[in-house]
Amino acid sequence: MLPQEQIKSIKRVSIVSYLLSLGVEPVKYSGVQLVYFSPKHTENTPSFFVHPDKNVFHDYTTDERGDILRLVCYLTGCTFPKAVEILQKFEPISQPPTLSFSGQKAEPTGKGSKLIITDVRPLENRALLNYVEDRCIPPLLAKKYLREVDYKLGRRRTFALGFENDKGGFEVRNKYMKHPIATSPKWITTFPVANSNTINLFEGFFDFLSCCACFELTEPRNTTVILNSTVNLRHVLDSLKNYKQANVYFDNDDAGRRAKQIVADTGIKIFDGSKYYPNHKDFNDMLMAQIGACG
Repeated sequence: MLPQEQIKSIKRVSIVSYLLSLGVEPVKYSGVQLVYFSPKHTENTPSFFVHPDKNVFHDYTTDERGDILRLVCYLTGCTFPKAVEILQKFEPISQPPTLSFSGQKAEPTGKGSKLIITDVRPLENRALLNYVEDRCIPPLLAKKYLREVDYKLGRRRTFALGFENDKGGFEVRNKYMKHPIATSPKWITTFPVANSNTINLFEGFFDFLSCCACFELTEPRNTTVILNSTVNLRHVLDSLKNYKQANVYFDNDDAGRRAKQIVADTGIKIFDGSKYYPNHKDFNDMLMAQIGACG
């Protein structure tokens, strides 16, 4: 059991700094408190309050409240000892949080909001690396294919993983996103391999990285296309005539099955990669289950 003085020291870790390390930033002030969109639930009106001086939080969506240790348990679902371990290793971010608001009115990040990338850099952020490791992707592999991006969505500013497509747009992900988002233009990502007679097709970049991790590859052996959405399959169909075989790694759902049939209808020989994950939604789900949710 840790001494009380050590527990008191851990409880002094700033909640504001911890949330910032997760890519969660305040949208406005309410008196002396900072107000956030809940990092735990999707909401249109921010209802997650932090009192920086008292270093406590209150999530009004669930009425959950407490200190930094309680917050770590709440967001990660971990035990108290694990929360202590996480905070002992925590390194605060020196960058102060950016309040993205006009007056006191918060803007929800609805469908009308435009995602704008404000900076792109090599992937180094510890919170983002923890996220890819949670998805069972080796950090060195993630650093090869992913970037760390700052972005603005409505009046919210934060950072996330970025996966670039062939037209310079980005697929954007972090741990607290409820739904995938992307910049414009939304397009495919291609990794060409000279003299390749086979083309690999993936729905998303986590499935591509999971396949690489599973087979201990750092680069694909065949020309590889990540669709970044099955909607983009139409942009690939004409090029299939240049290959003898398509290795298809689509999701085990209706959209994935429809996409696979569309590829098969072109007449190209198909290898159905979903045989590697017959009891899982996709390659990443299988990898996480196989490795035991990566700790």
